[in-house]
Amino acid sequence: MMREVFGMDERAKEPVYLKIIDKLAPVYQTFGIDYRQMRTILKMKMTMDGRKEAAVQGMSSKAKQNEEKNQFFSSLWVYAIISVFFLLLFVYDNWIFQYTTYFSYIFVMLFSTMLANFSNILLDVKDSELIGTKPVSQKTIGAAKATHVAIYLVSFTFAIGLAVMLATFYFNGILAGLILILLTFLASLWSLGLTIVMYATVLKHFDGERLKNIIAYSQIGLSVFMVMGYYLISQIFEVIDPETFLVEMNLSLGHALLFPMWFVAPFGLVQEGFQTVYLVYTLLLILGTLAIAVLYHFNNDKIDSNLQKMNKGKTQPSNRSVLEKVAAKTLSFDSLERAYFHFAWQLTKNEREFKTRLYPSIASAMVFPVVMFFSSLRGDQPITAQNTLTFLYLPYFTMLTIPMIAVATQFSVNYKGRWQFELSPVHAKGPFFRAVTKVMLIKILLPMYSVISGLIIILTGLTYIIQLVNGFLLMSIILYFEMKRSSQELPFSRKYAASEANQGCMSSLIFFVPVFIISFIMILVQAFVPYAVWGVFIGLMALNIWWMKKGFNN
Repeated sequence: MMREVFGMDERAKEPVYLKIIDKLAPVYQTFGIDYRQMRTILKMKMTMDGRKEAAVQGMSSKAKQNEEKNQFFSSLWVYAIISVFFLLLFVYDNWIFQYTTYFSYIFVMLFSTMLANFSNILLDVKDSELIGTKPVSQKTIGAAKATHVAIYLVSFTFAIGLAVMLATFYFNGILAGLILILLTFLASLWSLGLTIVMYATVLKHFDGERLKNIIAYSQIGLSVFMVMGYYLISQIFEVIDPETFLVEMNLSLGHALLFPMWFVAPFGLVQEGFQTVYLVYTLLLILGTLAIAVLYHFNNDKIDSNLQKMNKGKTQPSNRSVLEKVAAKTLSFDSLERAYFHFAWQLTKNEREFKTRLYPSIASAMVFPVVMFFSSLRGDQPITAQNTLTFLYLPYFTMLTIPMIAVATQFSVNYKGRWQFELSPVHAKGPFFRAVTKVMLIKILLPMYSVISGLIIILTGLTYIIQLVNGFLLMSIILYFEMKRSSQELPFSRKYAASEANQGCMSSLIFFVPVFIISFIMILVQAFVPYAVWGVFIGLMALNIWWMKKGFNN
């Protein structure tokens, strides 16, 4: 009783992340942030993240039971299990190779997650509109927003790196383990700081619709840069003797632009002793960290004030493209479904949050198979001498975006429109789901698949065009089943929430195994069974016609 009166019981139930942040209160105050106000805002944000809003048809006791459950933290164990595969790195007795691979993976995952899932939080203008009217500085609002994202980002980082951290203590010693924990934490802050600085720079010079487009393009460009950087880092190493796992490294000062290598340099100093290249890279890491801290200090408060520009500028009238008109007439079999088709097309075209969440992942999915394709072309061998099965498999990588698409179509900033849909006397969920699925197929997946397939056709001829068509038909069916599996609520009917930010990423990781097996079996069957290509074509075409006419009816 007395504990409740003095608030001790309440303080004992404080989440771990708040207790850790309390220890950092002097750091916040050094940057001119009102820590008390920032903590109150942060606690409110985290509390709201754990509460799920019930739909009209779903107001049940089950929803209330799960009210305070944060889905993000509940799913981190999946990433911890997946990270076990990185224990294979320790068969190589080369710390530089081990941690170059580790930090390359960490940064690719961090930036893709940061851009796809948390940008909409950093670019949200509601905090300034609601809290900014009170005696709260923009710097405090910005710090609360950045800390909100940092809690999720750091948790995600340590989940995907947990196995390597534990193995480092066992295989490489306590000093290496402590260095790895520190640098992993620093890597998560780097990805957040670089993203904030990038947004601050863009927001300073542009406004309105042009600003939204520049931010979307910069996110796509950064995703592509990270995938290309991962490929370039892999070229630094060469396996000399597979039996003894001997690896040779060709590291030079010319690789200084690959900043994940800066995080690896301290391990080189510990294992191999003093070398100029390791010392230079370590100094670059220290200077880079200080530079990001200074830039963040001067730009953090400007982001929220400049975000008001997002609502300025003239909105251009949204015209229907030729592809939209043709696809609606060809694939929609009644007027109601055609209306839903145009609605979904225009919504995904104009909603910035949808693009922010999905487009960086799409860019990465397109660049990765292209990089793999050109990396397989070595020497003076003609294209026809290459492994054609490898070529045919590359377009299937676009299927890995299907879980991201299924998740992205669940959310919208205009999610409250679902009330009108639910309460209207006449509404058809089946045509709505079919229309949204067809829009994702034609607008998102078809251009991606066509670009990669076009590259293969140019370099290998028209021999495999039917196999490529069959691949697209298979992708259409997989999209249907994935949308049906994840369709617990109406499309575009949920609010963007930080607690559900990693759904698409986790689904993609789980999705990889069945897609790999199905695609590999299909390619082998078409390659070695006579006339199987046409049999597969007829079967897949029949399934596609069925779901486009009767899918989602139940």
